[in-house]
Amino acid sequence: MCVFSRCLTGLATCTFLALAACGQGDAPAAEKQAASVAEAQEAAARAEALETQKAAYEAALAEAKASRGTGEPALWSLRDEDTTLYIMGTVHLLRPDLEWRSDAIDTALEEADTVVFEADVTSQQAKSEMMRFISSKGMFTDGRQLTSLLSDLEKAELQKALDHLGLPLGAIQPMKPWWAAVNLSVMQIQQEGFDPNSGVEKVIEAEALADGKSFAYLETIDEQLGRLAGMPDDEQVDFLIGSTESIKEGADVLDVLVSEWVDGDVHGIGLLMANPDMIGSDEVYDALLKSRNEDWVGKIKAMLDEPGTRLIAVGAGHLAGEDSVIELLEQEGYEVSGP
Repeated sequence: MCVFSRCLTGLATCTFLALAACGQGDAPAAEKQAASVAEAQEAAARAEALETQKAAYEAALAEAKASRGTGEPALWSLRDEDTTLYIMGTVHLLRPDLEWRSDAIDTALEEADTVVFEADVTSQQAKSEMMRFISSKGMFTDGRQLTSLLSDLEKAELQKALDHLGLPLGAIQPMKPWWAAVNLSVMQIQQEGFDPNSGVEKVIEAEALADGKSFAYLETIDEQLGRLAGMPDDEQVDFLIGSTESIKEGADVLDVLVSEWVDGDVHGIGLLMANPDMIGSDEVYDALLKSRNEDWVGKIKAMLDEPGTRLIAVGAGHLAGEDSVIELLEQEGYEVSGP
């Protein structure tokens, strides 16, 4: 799953503010003044970071719009004597009326005897595994609540996003920050008219099932979500607050990303998605993209030992940028044909 967030890092003085918030009404004036100063410093730092982030995003957006792709979603191929691997980028949620199919994609799907996705998220076993994972690693089990990790400023940012989505705070209070971020981002995407049932994987899976094709996966649910769940609390909070910032931008950013994907503009996708500055921090970038790409390359190389044809369909962000699956394969000496 890909979350379109521009997270902020290094901005909060969370520990100090949390302690200040727990103070009693008769706290010494010096303590109240210190808390006010800390809050003002945090607000100023966040405002400055937002301006920097906005400038970086606008520059990346302008460069992405100026670049051009092939006019259809990018498709690569990797071959040896008895194996063909097609590799395509996907978008997990799309507007139902979007036309994105191409002759090259149709041919790759027709030729493939096995379709490879990021992870199994549709089988009954996968749904059970997801429920167990979220229960243990996505929800608080120690009596804490989400807002116990947030400063007053962060609570205010979160509330703005909740108001925008029409969601009560109580609905996400039991969630850990990373899981709350994912839920808010997906809810925003769906409210803007993007439908998971129109996503590329859903379309390909339905056709592959009808044709009796086999399925394989690059990672388990634990591997896919475990990196986010394993981030320290402060990084999770940065991820959450960055997600709330992107929610206020509405569908414009999402539509630009999809248009870059439909056009096959790999450079543009790399600028907007496979970029630590856009995702917000090296830690989140690593959890969402880089470390997963590195793991996948080994598994893709191993597929060359198995005769046949496979279509590997993964989020478009994994196939763009300097740490992409494509770049990593080429760095290891493999000849990957494509845009």
